[in-house]
Amino acid sequence: MQGGLGMRESDRQLSGEPRCTQVISRIWGKITSNIITFLVLLSLLSFSLFPFLWMGITSLKLKKDLYLSPPVWIPSKITFEHYQQIIKIGFGRFTVNSFYVAGVVTIIVVILSTLAAYGFSRLRFVGKEFLLPVCLLGQLMPQSVMFVPFHRMMSSLGLVDTYWSLIIVYTALSLPFSIWLLTGYLKSISYSLDEAAMVDGCSRLQTMIRIIIPTAIPGIISVAFYAFIISWQEFLFALIFINDSRLRTLPLALAAFKGQYEINWGAMMAGAITTTLPTAIFFVVLQRLLIPGLTAGAIKE
Repeated sequence: MQGGLGMRESDRQLSGEPRCTQVISRIWGKITSNIITFLVLLSLLSFSLFPFLWMGITSLKLKKDLYLSPPVWIPSKITFEHYQQIIKIGFGRFTVNSFYVAGVVTIIVVILSTLAAYGFSRLRFVGKEFLLPVCLLGQLMPQSVMFVPFHRMMSSLGLVDTYWSLIIVYTALSLPFSIWLLTGYLKSISYSLDEAAMVDGCSRLQTMIRIIIPTAIPGIISVAFYAFIISWQEFLFALIFINDSRLRTLPLALAAFKGQYEINWGAMMAGAITTTLPTAIFFVVLQRLLIPGLTAGAIKE
């Protein structure tokens, strides 16, 4: 009996050791996997943030430290002279210009894309399945093909050297993708909401304004962010249409720091930081609404 009990206990110990080893190996496997994932994400984050870090460091350097080789990573003395320089040359005016153009474009694109997306997602009409892909054809054309037609059109309308030349062009560039994006989001909203509102006596317009638009706020914010970014950072059309220095947007103002024989890196980096901050703040504040707005409609229920 004692020999039998001893054999059973030894069998349990032998069978328990592999289980214990498996548990430990699984734990270490998860820990190793988490560490590797963390290191990969950290490296990607560092790679993404390095340009912004370098812009910030360069904007705070003394002018004599800008052209040293090898470069100085930590400024010998922190200075804000480059920020004072861009203020003196009227960078505030250029910022106002960019906010005005981007703001008007964003409002127009949000209104037009909401109306069009509601029609594509809720109404039945001939050619609906054909017209939506047609809206995206403009996105397939390179911008260089559009320079001459747009310039001739703006010249004939007398809009060269005005804000409206940029507003019209940026709206045309942003609207097709905005319609497509918002249509996908509205299709993810159940049509039963429309039916319930109409049963309660709402018209089609009241249903859209009171029910659908409040429900589609994440998608609308995503469209607004996209239109704002396109208008805020565009350079080539602004270079073609704007000759008056008072009407320059921020990308044109940044390009002005590049001279024939020298580049004012300190002022350019200070201007780049100033240009980047509004969009970065916009994204950080609204990121919880932007992600659902960009991913909705990807999965059909």
